[in-house]
Formats: sequence, C-alpha cells, structure tokens
Amino acid sequence: GSAHGVTFGADGNLYTVSEKSGQIMGYDPSGAASLVLAGLRGHSILARPDGGLYVTSNGEKPSDPGTVWLLKDGKKTRVDSGLKFATGMAYRPDQWLLAVVDGHSKWAFSYQINADGTLLNKERFFRLHVADWDDDAGAESACYALEGQLFVATRSGVQICADDGPTQVVIPVPDRGRVTGVCLGGREFDTLFALCGD
Repeated sequence: GSAHGVTFGADGNLYTVSEKSGQIMGYDPSGAASLVLAGLRGHSILARPDGGLYVTSNGEKPSDPGTVWLLKDGKKTRVDSGLKFATGMAYRPDQWLLAVVDGHSKWAFSYQINADGTLLNKERFFRLHVADWDDDAGAESACYALEGQLFVATRSGVQICADDGPTQVVIPVPDRGRVTGVCLGGREFDTLFALCGD
C-alpha cells in the first residue's frame, strides 16, 4: 500500500503510514488489512503502549511546517507543529521522552510525554553533525539504545547522540552512502541494522 513507515503495536499488529495514499493501515498477524485512518499523508509512524499512534506529516509545499499527530480511538490530534520537515521518531527506553527528527535541519527535538499522549516542553536538543557550510543532515529515522543514546540515520551515516544531546560518533556505511533507516535488534538488542540506498 505504498507504505513509507512501519511500527508494531502493543496488540501485535503492524501499522503503516503512506505519504502517497494518505492511509494509516493495520495488519494483523495473519496479514489481514484494516483501514485505521484516511486523509493523513504521513511520513513516519510510532506505536504507543496504550494503543495510540504518533504520526509525522509534512505539507504539500516546502514552506509548510512539519507536524506531529496523535491518533487514538479513531481521532487525530495535532500535538506539535513548526518543524522544517518532520521525519523519524523514537521513545527513550523509559518512554517518558519522545525524540522527533527535523529532516531538513541538523536537529532532533525532544518532548516530554503526558499520560494522555500529548507533548510538552519541546526542546531543540540533539545536534547532528554536518559540514561547516551545511545545515541539513538529511536525517530520516531514529531509535534509542537501552543505555539512552539516540541513533539517527543521516546523509553521512548513522549518528549516535549522547544522552545530553551532541553527536558523539558517526558510523559511515561501506559505500559512504546515505542511511535512511536505523534500528537496534537481536535477542539482546545489541545488533545495529541500517537501511541504505543500494
């Protein structure tokens, strides 16, 4: 269904978002599809433990702000706006902070999460490494390590940000290409997976 982002919910279902179709879809373990919401051209999606979903979206024109939405009980609520280009999201392991990547800049924002899923205390927190003459790290997706570091897929590789914000390490991929997806997995969550163009 032209999915752009995917997440697994607490119910075991796979949820997808599409910039092309504007549909949020759910897929049960057998693969049966159901429409969750129509009319939201989303970029990234992240499941909440309570069954809700966060979705980032961007406007039709480059000057339109990026937005973060909360989807719950069939309704969508705008929980933030004003990013240059909202891309990936990740929870801290303790799930009280949400990081949202601003894809056309060198920043990722940090938010505190209220019990109802709304966001507060927005802070431009994680500074990504870019060349001196550039302001766009090309950041696309993010994930957290269990120890609290934020991993971000960028144009220069996987950037690892310290718990207090700055990039500590940049891991390039073998062909020095752009990384568009990143996650930690494996039995002990100690294996880094990076999705690259080729």
